[in-house]
Amino acid sequence: MEIEYEVQIRKATEADLRDIVRLWKGNIRTINTSSDIADLYHSFERYFFVVTMADKVIGFVGGAIRRGHGHISGLAVDKGYRMEEIGKRLLKIVDHEFRASGFDKVTLEVRKSNWGAIRFYKKQGYKRAYLIKGYYADGEDAIVYEKKI
Repeated sequence: MEIEYEVQIRKATEADLRDIVRLWKGNIRTINTSSDIADLYHSFERYFFVVTMADKVIGFVGGAIRRGHGHISGLAVDKGYRMEEIGKRLLKIVDHEFRASGFDKVTLEVRKSNWGAIRFYKKQGYKRAYLIKGYYADGEDAIVYEKKI
């Protein structure tokens, strides 16, 4: 007998930080430390959401405010749960929170080489805005994408 679990999205809590850090560091090539991620969460917890299945955190989105608009600082879904529209649902809920805060635009950076993420964000309505040369610690360029909400 196979048991199906419902996927739930909710605001992140302090208790979720360990899982957020695990997902962030395991799926996003970055030099952000656990402390950096915790500081971001504490500064912008209104814009952090997690996805759970059977009480296990399987994804998150971390938003922030940057230069007067919403910004996606991190988004990750465990590899075994990708391609099930979980990332899409996370973006929708954080977009809603940004709109409720009075913002009309969301931005994010993505590695120039991350074609999977680029395709995903384009499908979600993001448009390429500009390139930042050498943005990442390893020297890779970032493409900034934005979306009107």
